[in-house]
Amino acid sequence: MSRGDSPRLREWVEYHSRLGFDDFYIILDNPVDDSEQVLLSLDVPAKITIDVRAASGDYYDGLTPAERWARVLAWRKANESRLTALGLPVVDPLALRQLEYFREVLSTVYAGNGDSWVAVIDLDEFIALPGGRRIQDITSAARSPRVRFLNFNFDTSGNDDTRPFLAQHTMRWAREDVEAYGQGWEHRVKTIARNDALLPFTSVHPISKGPCEISDPDVARLHHYKIPDQGLPIPYSTKDTTLIDTL
Repeated sequence: MSRGDSPRLREWVEYHSRLGFDDFYIILDNPVDDSEQVLLSLDVPAKITIDVRAASGDYYDGLTPAERWARVLAWRKANESRLTALGLPVVDPLALRQLEYFREVLSTVYAGNGDSWVAVIDLDEFIALPGGRRIQDITSAARSPRVRFLNFNFDTSGNDDTRPFLAQHTMRWAREDVEAYGQGWEHRVKTIARNDALLPFTSVHPISKGPCEISDPDVARLHHYKIPDQGLPIPYSTKDTTLIDTL
């Protein structure tokens, strides 16, 4: 699911296609740029489905972090009863749209029996497979219907959208620093799940509840390039060129 990510789309799709992903379903959430045209221009050995959605709920374009936070708090209060009834980690209008859209797509397009696997990955997230692995190496070796990748944020300060994205940002968190900080960040994951284990959808992180395994980050992990940087007091102490080497 994407909005305003036109400068990153080509690199994101081409990179994950090289890892062996062969089916991309991209929801454009009330698009504000030429993302659809970029996707239509790609030449990759993968199927790309473009699903353009009209505006739904609140959007916080152009707000400062403080202004956005105030609007989120007001939205949570106004929707308190609905959020309580859901009983899921829906924290803002974007998370609600994700819940509604992904439930629909996973249930109508991907859920079922078989050996296919599905990941719900944002445009600022890249799966890293050190050592030249492909995603099929991970799924074929899986002992559970869900494999979860530990999250490592990158330093994105000074990002320039006119330059290749991945080459700009090579400093990431170390696992020991994330564990020392805690606050739940040591448990942050993204999941790839077999298509008979996708439902009921709960959130973009676990996808669904049930048996899972956590991948050794030296085998597979998630690289997260948040813009603007979240400003968490976890040092970017590890230089990591895994994604550049893959390219």
